[in-house]
Amino acid sequence: MATMLRLMWHIHVNKESLWIKWIHNAYLRNDDIWHVQAKNWDSWIWKKILKVRDKAVNFCGVVPWHRTIWETTNFPSHSFICWLAIQDRLLTIDRLIKRGLMNTNNCCLCTGSENRNHLFFECCYSREVWLKIMGWLRFKWQSCNWNQLVIWYSERLKGDGFNQRIKRMALTTTIYSIWRERNFRIFKQKARSADQLSKDIKLCIYSFVLNGSFKAEDRELIISL
Repeated sequence: MATMLRLMWHIHVNKESLWIKWIHNAYLRNDDIWHVQAKNWDSWIWKKILKVRDKAVNFCGVVPWHRTIWETTNFPSHSFICWLAIQDRLLTIDRLIKRGLMNTNNCCLCTGSENRNHLFFECCYSREVWLKIMGWLRFKWQSCNWNQLVIWYSERLKGDGFNQRIKRMALTTTIYSIWRERNFRIFKQKARSADQLSKDIKLCIYSFVLNGSFKAEDRELIISL
């Protein structure tokens, strides 16, 4: 069971190995390890992996934000930071104070107090970054409220189309980038403007799409934005 779960994780993050790449090419061309269904002609080992997958899902359950955070288009490191953030497990200053490790709470991005909801995306700095990204991707609805965004993504942005996948990627990349910017300012005394950070986020998404295995019309769409 442990071995199968380990294989599932390697498949999910598309670990650099010949067998994992073969699995993606043979079984996961238009799907992911969490949603693909076994077919009669699939190999014995693949069917066993999917049976273990189903047991794990039934035991642990699937949260509403699962697809948003673990979208296969997302960078694994971005998904991991977002997974910690959505469970409020990142070591923001308010949590460090509760552990007795700090005495004062000052957001390094603005003049407020740092907690998860403030840092993503209520802080004036992160709000400016996120609104620039939402405007770039032509969101019809805009919000900088953490809870509203999680609910909206989980309930209204669940499709498999390119637009939906890129918007999920934009969320996780932005959260990761804001957290990284926060750490750079605290530990390295380096800072970027909101405009520069938003440009870096766009460049990250541009590079992924233009160098990835996306359709020609998808590449044209991202270039047109």
